[in-house]
Amino acid sequence: MSSTSTSAASGEREKLRAERKLRLIGDKEQGESIDRVPPGVYGFTSSPGTEGSPLFARQIYQTFEIHKISEDNVHFVGYMTAEEAKQFESSADMLELKLYPEPYEDATRFVSVPGARVLKAKPVSRESGNFLPILLAPR
Repeated sequence: MSSTSTSAASGEREKLRAERKLRLIGDKEQGESIDRVPPGVYGFTSSPGTEGSPLFARQIYQTFEIHKISEDNVHFVGYMTAEEAKQFESSADMLELKLYPEPYEDATRFVSVPGARVLKAKPVSRESGNFLPILLAPR
């Protein structure tokens, strides 16, 4: 990823965090399950979509950003291809899509996926951009 795309990705994330009035997970909360942290926080995990995903303050290479907006409103933040992002935003059908933690090849469209739409998340690929395969409920 180039430094230009890194800067753009960082700006998109910061803007969304500010709009949602989120704070970075605190030192005492690190490692806690997304279910146990208070609303209004964001953090990073290498195991998104698993029960009890632990959140950490430090973003390391290819970790996923998760926003806990309210007690029952969690979002997975990442990137999709333009085609998949269009389907995600408009489809009335169930969809199988790939969510990347960082821009990767054609997956450069920034998205925020509501956890309530995720019917099933398979384990992260650990290769080819470290994507999270997700099955989404219709919009």
